[in-house]
Amino acid sequence: MPRLQHLFLLCVLLIAPAAWADEPPPLSVTLTPRPAADGGVDRLEVELRFPAPGGDAADALLRMPVTLVSTPTAAYEAADIQVRDGRGLLTLRAEDAEPTPEGVYRHYLADRAAEGDVIVTYAVTPRPVSSETRNGPLFDLRAQDGGLMGAGVYFFALPVVETPYRITLTWDLSALPAGARGVWSFGEGERSVTAPASTLAFSFYAVGAVASEPEAGADDFALYWLSQPPFDIDDLAAETRALYTYMSEFFNDPGAPYRVFIRENPYPAGGGTALAQSFMFGYGAGGETTSDGLQILLAHEMAHNWPRLNGGDPHALTAWYTEGTAEFYSSLLALRAGLLDFDEFLDIINRRADAYYANPHISLSNEEAGQIFWSDSRAQRIPYGRGFIYLANVDAQVRAASDGARSLDDLVVTVLARQKAGETVGLTEWVAMVQAEIGDAAQADFDAMISGQAITPHPQSFAPCLRPVQVSHRPFHLGFDEMRLGVVADLLPESAAARAGLAEGDEILSITPVREAQGAEDRMMEMTIRRDGRTYGVSYLPRGEPVSGWRWERVDGAPDSACAL
Repeated sequence: MPRLQHLFLLCVLLIAPAAWADEPPPLSVTLTPRPAADGGVDRLEVELRFPAPGGDAADALLRMPVTLVSTPTAAYEAADIQVRDGRGLLTLRAEDAEPTPEGVYRHYLADRAAEGDVIVTYAVTPRPVSSETRNGPLFDLRAQDGGLMGAGVYFFALPVVETPYRITLTWDLSALPAGARGVWSFGEGERSVTAPASTLAFSFYAVGAVASEPEAGADDFALYWLSQPPFDIDDLAAETRALYTYMSEFFNDPGAPYRVFIRENPYPAGGGTALAQSFMFGYGAGGETTSDGLQILLAHEMAHNWPRLNGGDPHALTAWYTEGTAEFYSSLLALRAGLLDFDEFLDIINRRADAYYANPHISLSNEEAGQIFWSDSRAQRIPYGRGFIYLANVDAQVRAASDGARSLDDLVVTVLARQKAGETVGLTEWVAMVQAEIGDAAQADFDAMISGQAITPHPQSFAPCLRPVQVSHRPFHLGFDEMRLGVVADLLPESAAARAGLAEGDEILSITPVREAQGAEDRMMEMTIRRDGRTYGVSYLPRGEPVSGWRWERVDGAPDSACAL
């Protein structure tokens, strides 16, 4: 499957709001879906009400992204947005900011300073998608089986003010058939939360003929979907709830609410994106998700609800922690919770090691990789493997230094506790914490990691049941963009795919499930493609040249009791 894309930068902003010193201003949001002729939802009307933010006409009143991490949004023209205040109508003009590695933001400026209460209205239609749509972060608003589902970042133009609002979100479902539901990441029906306006953008929405497990929804944990998934939703819900309960207790946040949104993709691939107290995953028509499988995808996304660094360091410099902790604890906590057996755990961590050592960008520094995160999915994967191996080493070093009394668990939980107490814990604080545990090696290891030096697993990582061994293997290499499995795009001319006869723009009619091809080094990639009206069969071994790396293996004679980790 195409690798999962995350918006690490934005996930860390979406934490439970603190108690604010001053009473924040109100921001009322009404979402009104309008029915289509076929009985679905044709468009979503948005109304915002908030006090004038002050300032003058030179200050932007609203903003939204035009593109964000390779995903286009509704990107309204200024004339698409109607604004009035205490004096009457306001006329907007749009100005696009300079592009950044993450994307482009559009600012909307009024012809005069707003006064009194501001009322903003606009409408959005769902994004058309096909088998050729790139499977990027799950931001776009899509129509599906009588409803709409997507992230607010696609359709919200929001106040620029960064300080918190008392947000109240209401659904007006009066135009839809009886039984229609409106769901936000923070719950179903009318909901209120104190948070920055950007929280509306970086959370998920579903409206229409929404189904759920539990059937009536729940305030603490629920799954929502529009199209009936091709897998056992009851088993998935039970396992996911059990894992989330275990995780929330481990991270000292028991009972924290969480919602999972599920939608079908028009291509044989899946992935997911974590946002505020929720995440969404997509699946292909055959139930395809990601290479590690659905349960580990869910576990990784749920882990994003907690560990983060909040020192204000650039995203590219902290992604190793955000993604590394999610990789480390998604597998480890699933093992501890009894949702993985030890052989499954071993297979998962070895897949992660293989992906790290085979990544052609392994030698890029964190900063260099961050410059191309959103244009090269291989660079985007660097923080996953780098963070995972580094944290596994820190865990081994802390255990060794304390004779087993302490571990990485203590550091990660302490970071969260300090942040909840109002402290800032960034890169500098992290290194100091590790240094207090293991001594001067902490700084040298950290510097090597961020500079892009390949990391060798600590001899005691995952001991005493496992040990690292050096191996050589041929890395999986599809040869074209793994985020599009309906069309051959960005074909690499030196790849086995190109040598087998694939051409840029070939329409993919069928393809070997990528997870199967990734799982065995001798598994051929079998494809049927259409070009210029003719159909062709293509077969090739989707592997690159051998690379040297590390994996873990069971220690002979180690009892199962030693494998609890």
